[in-house]
Amino acid sequence: MPKPKTTLILNPKPQSQITLSEYVTEIAWSPNSKYLAAATASGEIALFDESKAGNDLSQKLIQLQVPTEISVDCLGFSADGRWLAAGGQDGKVRVWKLDGDQPAIAATLDLGTTWIEHLIWHPTRSEFAFSFGKYVQVWSAETLDIVTTQHFEQSTVLAIAWHPSGELLSVGGDGGIKVWSAKDWYEDPIQFEMPTATSKLAWDHVGEYLVASTLDNLVVVMQWLGTDFDASPWRMQGFPGKIRSFDWSASKTSPLLASSSGSDVVVWEKHADLNVGWEGEVIKGHNSIVGFVGFKPKSEVLASADENGRIAIWKDAKDWVQALETPMGEITAMQWQPQGKKLAAANADGQLMLWTASSQGKGFR
Repeated sequence: MPKPKTTLILNPKPQSQITLSEYVTEIAWSPNSKYLAAATASGEIALFDESKAGNDLSQKLIQLQVPTEISVDCLGFSADGRWLAAGGQDGKVRVWKLDGDQPAIAATLDLGTTWIEHLIWHPTRSEFAFSFGKYVQVWSAETLDIVTTQHFEQSTVLAIAWHPSGELLSVGGDGGIKVWSAKDWYEDPIQFEMPTATSKLAWDHVGEYLVASTLDNLVVVMQWLGTDFDASPWRMQGFPGKIRSFDWSASKTSPLLASSSGSDVVVWEKHADLNVGWEGEVIKGHNSIVGFVGFKPKSEVLASADENGRIAIWKDAKDWVQALETPMGEITAMQWQPQGKKLAAANADGQLMLWTASSQGKGFR
């Protein structure tokens, strides 16, 4: 195991923590960092008002939904932070309005018995896309109405991702990827075929590259040329298992891509020589399956979390700095605060934890 460095990026002990009803399935920060939301496998949805002073999360808690014994699997905030949407195994999407005196339910979308597994907000508008079975629907919180419904056709939808411009919606499943234009939803989608099902999708921050993973453990990076993908994508293989997590660094030049598979974290960088393509460096700091990787906003500080409860922090996406103090238990959700001053993580025992930036590490970018 690498030796710890002395200059810390986060304070090792959680600044605050709370135990929720069950296994935490998802957490999300509002873009303005005012709210942190968490959902559990028992159907609980908890909202924490981070604008309130103090470290006691129970004093900041707003219970949006008490446990229902039906899992909530996805949730997220609108770009302006005024709306929160959540979906799960009861086949419903619930939307809360957050800009009043108290959060209030604005709408409930009933999709029958189909689980809602993927939900992602538009980068700028108060619209979100979510999947149900073989369909993707875009819904507007402002008009409380459907924008469009698209049929993926080949299979159940396994992944959805908005282009950072908000002008493209990418959808993955069996046979590859379809990309619809938000300027004209009736236009036929651009299709990118894959030999097996696409299970994860993520655009880089400027929208030049889309990374996809497949169920046969292949990673494909496609360059977007403005109207279509480059016909010769980069393919990376040889991973020890399922690709569990992706994240892109925010970079004005060439972004870094972090991926996790098995106990390995690989950081990819595009080589100046196009014939070389993307080169990966394995960074080792885990002895169990790594479920999450995430770059601190506007930096190359990387966090990685595994199923033994270990969270490692890396400087420059390669140098091991520290492990955070956590209870044993699989990390089931992890996300940096958008301002980069805190890291939130949760585990299979329902524990939600927040770490704050160390005064030692203020020089790190």
